[in-house]
Formats: sequence, structure tokens, C-alpha cells
Amino acid sequence: MFNPSFTVAEPATPFRSTSVRELALAAAWHGGMLNDLQTADGRMWRVVHRGNWSHGFGPDFTGAILEVDGRELVCGDVEIHLAASDWTHHRHHLDPAYNQVVLHVVTKPDLSETRLANGRTVPLGVVSLPDDVLFAIDRALPGIWPELGASVCAGHVAAAEPQRIRAALHWLGDQRFQQRVTRFGGELEVDSLTNVMLRGIFDAMGYARNRGPIGLLFNTLQQTGTLDWWQADPGRWREDDALGLILGTAGFLPLSPLEANLAGIQPEQVPFIEASWRDRCSHLANCSLPATSWDRARSRPANHPVTRLASLARLLQATGGDPTPILIAALRQNDNCRDLLRNVSSSTVTGMGRPRATALVATVVLPLCMAWAQRQEDVELEDNITRLWVDLPRSEWSRPALRAKSQVAGDVPLGPLGERALQGLLHLDRDLCSPRRCFECPVAAEVIAAARRDRLRENDAP
Repeated sequence: MFNPSFTVAEPATPFRSTSVRELALAAAWHGGMLNDLQTADGRMWRVVHRGNWSHGFGPDFTGAILEVDGRELVCGDVEIHLAASDWTHHRHHLDPAYNQVVLHVVTKPDLSETRLANGRTVPLGVVSLPDDVLFAIDRALPGIWPELGASVCAGHVAAAEPQRIRAALHWLGDQRFQQRVTRFGGELEVDSLTNVMLRGIFDAMGYARNRGPIGLLFNTLQQTGTLDWWQADPGRWREDDALGLILGTAGFLPLSPLEANLAGIQPEQVPFIEASWRDRCSHLANCSLPATSWDRARSRPANHPVTRLASLARLLQATGGDPTPILIAALRQNDNCRDLLRNVSSSTVTGMGRPRATALVATVVLPLCMAWAQRQEDVELEDNITRLWVDLPRSEWSRPALRAKSQVAGDVPLGPLGERALQGLLHLDRDLCSPRRCFECPVAAEVIAAARRDRLRENDAP
């Protein structure tokens, strides 16, 4: 949270721009400096959730939650001006986009009322911040954006009832899972299960930084008929052939010793891989990607594109170019798809790590097979997939997941979190925390519910 004691040296000749001052006041609201205020009618308002900052697109803060006189929760938008008369000067009283405003926050109450386009009036909240504080904020922008609104939102709930936070994260994880089921269901309307599975696996193996080039690699193999050729006669494809095809089309041949080592390829194996590319895949020579297509900067060995492409080649070779049948069979038997993927994609030296295999199962295998099972009305397979999803161990922490966990709980431990909760944190960070859509967040709902329970206990106390 922004520290009210934060100070910045005054400029020698401070400028007095109204727009800059208004921005500073909005930053003060966003940073938690205006948590309590009194409206002109004498009521006390407390900020439960300050709302989502629109940065000039409509009301300043949308979806705010405010407590009035410690008894009533009011939800809606908040508009901020230096002077109350700016409401009419900006013609908000004629704009229906402002009809959800529930509080008008100003420093100068030079209007007797704030009236919306629908005729309703809203309270006028008057705040008093010294000019030097506003100008200190103004001078520090944008450098202090990370300090504004960065406080932990549910630390007390996480400490007292961590199971409630875990339940909220599981719900969010299920939402993210269902989004994928819906997306894959749409793809199955126009393409085969095998093609959708392969496209999903390629995409997941590309990771965020190389999703573009690996998508081009898949399209090249599919559009040239190479994948059909592979699947029609899988017995002809040895590991060297698979590595030659994938690495060659990706632009990594001839292979450097460093990249061969990353891919778990022995030096004596390299000539056979390059010969297979020349002899069996000459039709792809003009279709291969430039080596510069791939982002290799600051990659860990396990995340280097050549490492992932080698795992992908071994996976395809071990499954005849189509891993779908063995994955469906494993799901029917409640087997560990994660270890299955690792076993068929690894060499004696290296292979797909457990975190990557877990993420692949969570983001591609389970949701895609769920979409397919629903189309087939295979209830037994649906039940198996649901059990595997709920029990799937966590993959690995990423920056977005850690950021969301810190936003929710700070340093408070949440107990054991599986992949379902981890996917919930990713959903939280991308779709709720980053755009500040707290009004839709189940974690925020738990905070509000906890506040209500606390008030009830206080009222019931002797």
C-alpha cells in the first residue's frame, strides 16, 4: 500500500495543472490514502474495495465496494474530481455511462448535488489532502505505480481460514479448466481429435516465449502431409529419423555440440540424425524455419527450444506420430498420464521434466479429452478425468502464480496446493488481479464474508 509519509522534493516552480492534480487525487484513492471519508449528508463511508481504475474510460473506479456507517454495503462506481462542479463541466450528468456511480469524491464541494443522467442523485464525499501531498504524488508518477494498491488483500482470511482461500482457488482453477474444455470442444467441431491433440501438445511444448515458431512448425508438418505420412507407416521411423525431422524443420540442423548436449543426443548419434534429415526429408528443406525464429535468450536448459523439440520428437516416435490412443487408454484406466508422457519422451540422458509433463496434462490432455468425452457422452471417462484433475500434483511456480499468491496471502502459508489451485492462481492473476476486477473475485467475496461475520460476532458480544 502507498505510504502516506512518502515525500518528494518540491520542484522549484511547481506547476498547477488541474488534470495532473486530479490524476494525483485518483492515485491517492487507488493507493489507499482515502479509506475513510464523510459525505455532505454526515454519513461515514469506508472503502472495502476501491474498484478498478479505468484510467479515463468512463467513471474513474468501477465496481467499488463501500461500507456506509458500518451497517450497509454499497456497490458501484466512484468518480473523482477536484471540484464538484467538474461533474457538469465534463457533462457527466448527460452521460448514461455514469449512471452506476454511487459516490462522487471531491476536494471542493462547490455544487449542492451530483445528479446522474437517469435523475438519481449520489452523495458527495469531501476529502482534504494537503497540496504538498498531491504534488508529491504528481511528481513521483509514474515511478510509484508499483506502490499504489499493492497491499495483500486476503491475508487475514488466509491466516484464520486458509481452507476458504484454497476453495476459492480451486473454483478459479475449475473455471480455467472449463474455458479450455470449451475451446477444445470448438476445435473438435472442425478438426479431428488427433490433430487437435497434436496442435495442443506442440503449443504447450513451445512455452510462452516460443509459442509462435512452434505453431509454425506444426502447421508446416501438417500442411505438407508429413504427419499423415508418419502415422501411415510409423514402423519406419526410428528415433534418429524423428529427431532429424523435427530439429531439421525447426532450423536447428546442423546441430551444434552444445545443443546436442541439451537435447540429450550423444555425439556419435548426430551424423545419423543429420543424414536422415538430408535423405528422408528433402521435401521440407525449403519449408524449414530460420534458426533465428526461436527465442533462446536466458533459457534454462530444460526450457531451451532444442530440449523441448527433442522431447517432442521422441514422444511422436514412441507413439507412431499420434499419442492420443495411449493417453485415452491411460485415462480410462486412471493411470498416471504425467509419468507416461515422461517415459515416452525421454532419452537415456535427458527428457521431459515432471513439471512440464504435469502442465501438459493439465492444460491439454485432460481438458481436450474431457471435451471429447462429452461429445461421445462417455460418462465414465468424464468421471475419471474429473478425479485426475482434482488430484493432479502441482507443476512448478511461475511468476504470475507467485504474484497472485502474494497478492492474496502475502507470506501466509495456504497449505498444500495442487495443480488445480495453481491454475486458479494463474486465472486470478490474468483475469482478475491484473485488470483489478475484484468485484468478480471469489477471494474478494471471502474477504467481504469474513468482514460480515466479524461484525455479527461484535454485535452479538455482550
